[in-house]
Amino acid sequence: MSLKSRNKVSVEFNMSSMTDLVFLLLIFFVILSTLVTNNNIMDVSLPKSSSDTRPQDKMPVISLSEQLEYALDGNPIAKESILPSLIETLGPANADTKVQLAIDENVPHKYFVELADLVWVQGKYKITLMTSPNNKR
Repeated sequence: MSLKSRNKVSVEFNMSSMTDLVFLLLIFFVILSTLVTNNNIMDVSLPKSSSDTRPQDKMPVISLSEQLEYALDGNPIAKESILPSLIETLGPANADTKVQLAIDENVPHKYFVELADLVWVQGKYKITLMTSPNNKR
């Protein structure tokens, strides 16, 4: 007498649960990426321009707030310590060394010139000014 099993195990693999999981992860990372902010700059109101210059990870950012407080990559720093810190971090200036300046739009022009002189003239680093987009198009 041959006995047959009534319960048969299916060997098929159902991909629908895996697809759901991938889409949930995708939605999670899309939402998370919109909430990420750059911690390399202080809370400064950047001047408006026709282009949007955002901070780049490879370049250090020197911030100058409306209260004339300086920061290097988000860390408060004295004005006199900026150039020695840049030299320590980046080494001597060459053709590829660039520094970004995030200066509040309400800072008097005099302080921008002093900072540019410190970084560009004395330090020989190339500078990039950070701006926010002008949405009046």
